[in-house]
Amino acid sequence: MSSALVLFALLSPQIANAGELREPVLALLDGVEDAPDAAQLRAMGEGVGPELLELAQDPNLAPTRRARATQALGWFPTEQHREWLSSTLQGEDPMLARKASYALVNGWGDQAVPLVTPALASSDVQLRLATVRALGSLGSEPARQALSARLDLEQHAAVKDLIRQSLAR
Repeated sequence: MSSALVLFALLSPQIANAGELREPVLALLDGVEDAPDAAQLRAMGEGVGPELLELAQDPNLAPTRRARATQALGWFPTEQHREWLSSTLQGEDPMLARKASYALVNGWGDQAVPLVTPALASSDVQLRLATVRALGSLGSEPARQALSARLDLEQHAAVKDLIRQSLAR
């Protein structure tokens, strides 16, 4: 059997699962007030992670659906997801960058601190706020150190206040 056929045979279950789950996953991502939680998505089966990545990358989807898919990738931590989220955190879409910050911290914990810390210096105030919230929710010593290091450098009052609140917990 050729190597191309072997590769196709290995990947075809994931491809099939991703397509079968597209509509149910999209339905969960449509919530107006609340995004789906990890338990709801995991209950759908093994193909949810690849489907979420496909949805997060789909420029034809509504931005809110893409954002929810991006944030949900943190509940399915794989190397592929980490790489895409890290790239997205530094990308051009501010909403996806914010959601990538949350997803990285949620999925990789302290391992994500060095990945998200540069976002604390972003020119985008909303990204800085999201990253402070993400690191604050982690509450670990590495997260606290990253926040402490940013405190004296931060110029925006709202970000500075949120850093102080996060460190006070």
